[in-house]
Amino acid sequence: MLEFFTTACRLKRVKRKGWLVKAKVCREDAESVADHSYMLALMAMVMADAKGLDSYKAIRMALLHDLAESITGDYMPEEIDEKSKRAIEHDAMLRLLNTLPGGLRDEYARLWDEYANCRSDEAKLVHELDKAEMVLQARCYEDMGYRDVLDRFYTYAEPYVYDKIVRGLLSSLLK
Repeated sequence: MLEFFTTACRLKRVKRKGWLVKAKVCREDAESVADHSYMLALMAMVMADAKGLDSYKAIRMALLHDLAESITGDYMPEEIDEKSKRAIEHDAMLRLLNTLPGGLRDEYARLWDEYANCRSDEAKLVHELDKAEMVLQARCYEDMGYRDVLDRFYTYAEPYVYDKIVRGLLSSLLK
């Protein structure tokens, strides 16, 4: 398990590239993948509970969703096509999960696959919240003095969000 934890620990140092490149956030202020995963897990807990979904499952998906980036690093959408990204992350995730005992490995692989392929209401919610968390972070950057961040990231996220409550959250962030 130590190898799993030390690899996952790298997420604290992997900065989300979009903030550095597109929003010109300085490295010290840039959100890490671990920061993002924590906030997403918190949002998943609250929103799943509010919607009567399985928050335990949603939290676990949120914590697993970007774990492969501890090996692959963070890609921006225009850097790699979706099919290649999914294949690279799938291989990295299996490599990482193979450091765990069989029962855990199988359970986490099943959850991650369910998330990656949107096979449940919880997975769909976590996907949408993944985009909403990005917009929330953009708002935080604007509050910190970074300019013209929110609209760009809102425009990117908005087409991926269908849930009425999550759309309301996005709309509120623009006010």
